[in-house]
Amino acid sequence: MCLQHSRARLSPDEQIAAEKSFALYCKPVELYNIIQRRAVKNPAFIQRSLLYKIQARRKKRIQITISLSGSTNTHAQNIFPLYVLLARPTSNITLEGHSPIYRFSRVCLLTSFSEFGNKDKTEATFIIPDLKTLSTSRACNLSIILISCGQIGQIVGEDNCSGNYVEGSSLRKLEGKCSWGKIATNLLASSLEKCVTLSAGETVDLVSTVTMSPSFLEPKFLEQDNCLTFCSHKVDATGSYQLKVCISAEEAGARDLSLSPYSNYSYNDVPLSILPEIIRLRAGNVIFNYKYYNNTMQKTEVTEDFSCPFCLVPCGSFKGLGCHLNSSHDLFHFEFWISEECQAVNVSLKADAWKTELLAEGVDPRHQTFSYRSRFKKRRRLVAKSEKFRHVHSHIMEPGSHEDAQAMSEDDYVQRENGHSVADASVDPSHTVHGSNLSPPTVLQFGKSRKLSVERSDPRNRQLLQKRQFFHSHRAQPMALEQVFSDHDSEDEVDDDIADFEDRRMLDDFVDVTKDEKLIMHMWNSFVRKQRVLADGHIPWACEAFSRCHGQQLVQNPAMLWGWRFLMIKLWNHSLLDARTMNTCNIILQGYQDGSLGPK
Repeated sequence: MCLQHSRARLSPDEQIAAEKSFALYCKPVELYNIIQRRAVKNPAFIQRSLLYKIQARRKKRIQITISLSGSTNTHAQNIFPLYVLLARPTSNITLEGHSPIYRFSRVCLLTSFSEFGNKDKTEATFIIPDLKTLSTSRACNLSIILISCGQIGQIVGEDNCSGNYVEGSSLRKLEGKCSWGKIATNLLASSLEKCVTLSAGETVDLVSTVTMSPSFLEPKFLEQDNCLTFCSHKVDATGSYQLKVCISAEEAGARDLSLSPYSNYSYNDVPLSILPEIIRLRAGNVIFNYKYYNNTMQKTEVTEDFSCPFCLVPCGSFKGLGCHLNSSHDLFHFEFWISEECQAVNVSLKADAWKTELLAEGVDPRHQTFSYRSRFKKRRRLVAKSEKFRHVHSHIMEPGSHEDAQAMSEDDYVQRENGHSVADASVDPSHTVHGSNLSPPTVLQFGKSRKLSVERSDPRNRQLLQKRQFFHSHRAQPMALEQVFSDHDSEDEVDDDIADFEDRRMLDDFVDVTKDEKLIMHMWNSFVRKQRVLADGHIPWACEAFSRCHGQQLVQNPAMLWGWRFLMIKLWNHSLLDARTMNTCNIILQGYQDGSLGPK
């Protein structure tokens, strides 16, 4: 990276401010580095499946156009019709006198030389893999096969032609004598690699000599999966001749490449000796200008192969680089521009990118309050007053009756004057009963967790409960009958003595822990349970309170004191206790040792 100043000179204070301004890039870059390291083992998506990468690979493929020139093939007669196929051998095993079995996918038909006739009848166009892929073992087996059936005297499958493309089914009539030759794509790729202008979007013209050998086209393979093979035993091998084939090659994305101003750069003044190196250096180079200090200064970085400067991912094209930067690094603002000289991206920090991270100096972010909104369950729709009143039936009881006494024993029943009682805990006093006219209350509230008392329980159920013995859930002690019928629920009770006993028994199972360490662990567990220390944020308070509560006992036993300090160090290692609170706890313990503090 090189520093570029827009001002001639800066004062020392301005230099410090500029360095602080540029240092703001460190935090988002560090965040993206962490995300990139995590994505190595668990990527969110596969890079090669991105659409812009697929398009970039397709534009790197080679488009070849094959034609025949009449001026260079004057001695050849009865060449046409000439079929051109792009095929691959199905296996490397061949029989004597037979060619390998080729499987083809596309067939083109040439009916005349390039100087005569329509362009659709004089050229065959194919798309082959890029030069890098052609060097692999699978791609190098591709071959361009030429089949001449001039001795037949007619164009086979002329009715099944669309331009110069021929349907594969029409080749089934080609069985018999023919002449054929092939051009290996790996040899073609070796010739194209020497043409440095191919990657710059220019067209490369080559001439290849193909030996056409007389053979017999086997009919049985044409009927199976577009396959064909040639046999040389059934024909005279003395009628071979040579064809000079004109091949034009260019990248499939050359037309789109020519639209970019960066590709219009002229290499006329560049010496041929260094031309390949200049083209290689220019291909995929992107300049990144990092703006800072109110956009008055910038630092520049250059990447190759359209690579991202933050995560070093190659994006394949300038358009793909823009898609990657805007989608994966949205903490920055990017401006893209292209000229004949360079492809550049201006990078600047978004003003509000880290607005939520700003904290006052010396403030611990863990102690900051934050807003939390929980999605509560839907409340049941309140029923209209009129609907409630339909199901409320007033009941008139005589004063002093058995029903009146039973109603008075319940907490959630309210007795009204004149002997009227309704099931309501909050009755509007403005609604009174006059004579026989009953006025219902405005709001009725029934207890949701009301339990049966001894007076209202069914005698039969009471008799069944008396025959059984019930025990407390945690203490395992027998329960009296009054406790069984009471409203108190003992299911969630916590007996400290039982809990301490279970904790001691569990700690006794450890054999590699000293007695004093077990004691300090038991004291801490008991203290945490009784004080209901439930969250991580409670730990600092609990440590300070534990030091005050058991400080006198700890200073009298040095082994227990060191055990407590080791426990605090363990909590500090797990980021549950800060150094300030640990220091406060040690000051409290020091106070007990000096005698300045007494037990509280």
